[in-house]
Amino acid sequence: MLYQGKPIYKAALTENPEETGMFCISLVDDPAVESNFLAFSNDKEKEILTFSVNDEEQRIVTGLVMAANRPILRVYGDFVYYIMYDKDTINAMTERFLAAGFANNVDTMHNFEIEDGIYLRELYIKDTERGISPKGFEDVEEGSLFATYHIVNDEVWNKVKSGEFKGFSLAGVFQEVEMSKHEEPDTEEDEVLDLINKLRQRISKQ
Repeated sequence: MLYQGKPIYKAALTENPEETGMFCISLVDDPAVESNFLAFSNDKEKEILTFSVNDEEQRIVTGLVMAANRPILRVYGDFVYYIMYDKDTINAMTERFLAAGFANNVDTMHNFEIEDGIYLRELYIKDTERGISPKGFEDVEEGSLFATYHIVNDEVWNKVKSGEFKGFSLAGVFQEVEMSKHEEPDTEEDEVLDLINKLRQRISKQ
């Protein structure tokens, strides 16, 4: 199957949670899902989330982590293709992420340096029938993953307010199965796994 002239692959998980899954969420300046997050202070006109309003800024951001069934461009050297996450993979990777205790694994720009003072408030999957449909993201497909974080870290929050960080991007390792041939492309997975192992080592020392 081709998408805009390039092969399209589906992200998938292996049975072993140590091998594949989402391990970290990153604050980035150019989200791959092409969706910026919404930042909330004490503006009552933006009551998308039910948080108490204080005199001080709430320092809460919410945004799209992964859109369901949306092709995302990937480039590995001369190999250019698209990767897509379906609802089942998003559900499974979210459960693994929480079960592994990775809720507060947040870095910036995919540097694999976990930031202090960033705490998960909500991790949820869009499901309109259950009343889970964040305002501002009406066009995002059902089954998409969203996150809300409380950012106590002054340096990071200032970069969110200034617009330097515009959204979320997940970091993880997945099987990539070509949707038409059910084959995996020859990508740089070993390099990604090495980064994940380094991340785990840093977490264990905290």
